[in-house]
Amino acid sequence: MVTQQVEIERKYDVPGHDRPELALHELEGFTVGEPVEHDMSATYYDTADLQLARAKVALRRRRGGSDDGWHVKYQAGDARGEIHHEPLKTAPTRIPAALRKVLLGLTLGEELTPVATIDTHRTEYPVLGAQGQDAELCLDAVTARDERAGVTRAWFECEVELSRHDLGDEQARTVFDAVEAVLFAAGARTSSSVAKIARALGQDGGDVVRVVEAPGEGKDEDGALSTSGTRLAKNKKVSKDKAKKKAKDKTKSASKGKSKDKSAGKDKGRAASSGKGKDAQKRETSEQPKRTGADVLAAVLDRLVGELQSWDFAVRLGAADSVHQLRVRSRTLRSVLQASRGFISPEVGSDLEKRLKLLAQVLGDARDQEVARERLDALLDAQSADLVSATAARELREAAEHRGDDAARAVRRELDSPAYLQLLRDLRELSRGEGITDEAAQLSPKRFAKTVLGAALNRVLSTAATTATTAPEDPEEVTVSTMAAVVGERVSIPGKDARQTAVAFEVLHETRKAAESARYVSEALAHAHAKAGKKRIRAAVVAKDYQDDLGVVTDAAVMEEWLARVARSLQRTGRDRYAVGLLHGIELSDLRNGLLEAPEILEDLVEDLQETLPEKH
Repeated sequence: MVTQQVEIERKYDVPGHDRPELALHELEGFTVGEPVEHDMSATYYDTADLQLARAKVALRRRRGGSDDGWHVKYQAGDARGEIHHEPLKTAPTRIPAALRKVLLGLTLGEELTPVATIDTHRTEYPVLGAQGQDAELCLDAVTARDERAGVTRAWFECEVELSRHDLGDEQARTVFDAVEAVLFAAGARTSSSVAKIARALGQDGGDVVRVVEAPGEGKDEDGALSTSGTRLAKNKKVSKDKAKKKAKDKTKSASKGKSKDKSAGKDKGRAASSGKGKDAQKRETSEQPKRTGADVLAAVLDRLVGELQSWDFAVRLGAADSVHQLRVRSRTLRSVLQASRGFISPEVGSDLEKRLKLLAQVLGDARDQEVARERLDALLDAQSADLVSATAARELREAAEHRGDDAARAVRRELDSPAYLQLLRDLRELSRGEGITDEAAQLSPKRFAKTVLGAALNRVLSTAATTATTAPEDPEEVTVSTMAAVVGERVSIPGKDARQTAVAFEVLHETRKAAESARYVSEALAHAHAKAGKKRIRAAVVAKDYQDDLGVVTDAAVMEEWLARVARSLQRTGRDRYAVGLLHGIELSDLRNGLLEAPEILEDLVEDLQETLPEKH
């Protein structure tokens, strides 16, 4: 069985080698029940290049404690969560299929092997309030072995987790503050670690973690942690003697250091007066490799592909807004590839653009259903009960839910497909520099950023200018989407036939997408600390403002088509279509008004961009 829960917890580091003394009797406003002790052992799995760790995800198989089984722990922003799969029926090295599927977008099907084994002696203290147990305080004595490096590390840490899900924010804060006061008094501090696995692999920990065994060496002189978390008594004396010796050595070295500093200061002054110090600094700076446009492009792609994989994981978990965010990352990647066409191998870039477009279509269908649901709720809330009955409103919402479920299943099928997984692998290869041309390496980060963002903004200008004042002379030469063709058939615009109306909508829609792309490119370059120039960045902001205005029209088109499909469905089943007809009429009116205003919006967009952009863009 697989279950998912969101943890509400705080973690704390405990510096030093000794088990902390916690004055739990001083817990203000709460009491502490009898402690319970557990010995737990967890084996952590990851890919060869630690893709799970990079995504702040941990896969482990745990024995001992109250939650034996396979666990997937993850962090998304400030939220932490955990997936449980129990019981432990499979062989130790056989990862349950349900978990492998959830992690597929991160692992890309690569083999998962043990990377660390963590043994924990846990003491659990129930924190009791007026209505029972409000939280649980855990004190962990941890010993962790990095299986690949052969290094064993040890540390102490504490964790406070709420036991009740009905506590309000103020009540939860009161619990945390009370326990935190006792922990801080004992020398603990807020943890800097995401998870135990990060410390087991030596990725963080600072003065909290100590190495107790390294390859080819025995355990350190301080000894390993006992099951109670206390060092062996005989080693305390050794530690004290070492401390005294270190203190003496430190004093000697400090006195020597002062004399050295004085002579060094004189030498430094002489070097500065002769100019040699500056020359040495220049040589040192010149020896450092300069960052190039190729480095910027690789950094942009690496971040975006990582985010794409993280949102893939979120979609598989069913997280809110995850489909939209996955679509944004896929479109951002495609926008960067389009704007960087001169700096990516044509064969590689063109192929990836086409495959990202296919992915965007699947994600776009699901996103359209989300937009329709949100817009439907707003439309229904604005109607009186006399116009739209409760039954009609319920039927429309049920239709939206069913269509949304169908679109979500299509997304999950796409994410499990071999073609999609290969797309992620190929994007990863490009982010490592495979396919980035020498032209990018010859540009500075600033020149590269200006060129790429300039290309994205030029696309906005050229698309918007197509019908900024009039329609193309021969509308038949313009290829229109299915949505645009439908709009042409259903919306009547003075002076335009169906084909001309379809072309007008297509240009509006393409301009909106181009403006969106420019915004994505600008944001991606900013994340990579590549400055494209104030005027170009300002132009991208202008494009975003118009993108929102044009989006109102395209959203109305999405909703109009959705309502028309629902109306046909109701007709086939013989149900009342009055409510859907009413809402459909509202959307048609909004769509028509938007199309009438579109030429003026496009004219203003072109004018504002031309005023904002530098002469050579």
